[in-house]
Amino acid sequence: MRVLPAFVLLFASVLLTAACAPAQPAAAAKSSTQPQALTVTATEMAFSPTTMEVQAGRPVTLTVRNSGMVEHNWQAQVAGEAIMLTVQPRQSASKTFTPQTPGTYKVVCSVPGHEQAGMVATLIVR
Repeated sequence: MRVLPAFVLLFASVLLTAACAPAQPAAAAKSSTQPQALTVTATEMAFSPTTMEVQAGRPVTLTVRNSGMVEHNWQAQVAGEAIMLTVQPRQSASKTFTPQTPGTYKVVCSVPGHEQAGMVATLIVR
């Protein structure tokens, strides 16, 4: 007869523990794998925004919209990895990459003369 109350107490304890367990680890794991969206507009001769910030270790989906009348690209050396996306006039293009090393990186348009004309920006990886 004492087995049933002990079983009920054990079952209630397991249910209570499961109900009170934090859901954070699963949510945190999901958010760390969700790509960060980074949208940049290229015009003659500028990027907008000029400062971009992303998290290290998380994928980044970079979308460059070329609102200009000539070809532009978005190019950065992020901890030795070359990341480049070329976009034709009035077009958009996307690329996904995962920055691993925190730091501040220079972004340029490497089309001849564009960097010198001021087409530069900063990518901060935290």
